[in-house]
Amino acid sequence: QMKIMCHNVVAICEQEDPELRTLLELAMELEKIACADEYFIKRGLFPNVDFYSGITLTAMGIPTEMFTVLFAVGRSAGWIAQWKESIDDPIRKIYRPRQLYKGE
Repeated sequence: QMKIMCHNVVAICEQEDPELRTLLELAMELEKIACADEYFIKRGLFPNVDFYSGITLTAMGIPTEMFTVLFAVGRSAGWIAQWKESIDDPIRKIYRPRQLYKGE
């Protein structure tokens, strides 16, 4: 689990960068608030893996400008697999998101 990994990395690196502990505590507080918020509860929403992986990447010295790239790299295999499945599908359905964005 990324959350546990984040705690372990912060425990190791916090002496070099005490701000990591503050980031982790803030993330835990935000997670607690989000998980108790009616909006999130009603929709079954939870903080995703990137919530804690950002702190872990910071501890590793990765610049924030590279976070999106690293998050995408990890998802590339899944995107490619999904694309391949769609190409291999003889019906070739058009894939559309299930959500309807209302601009809010």
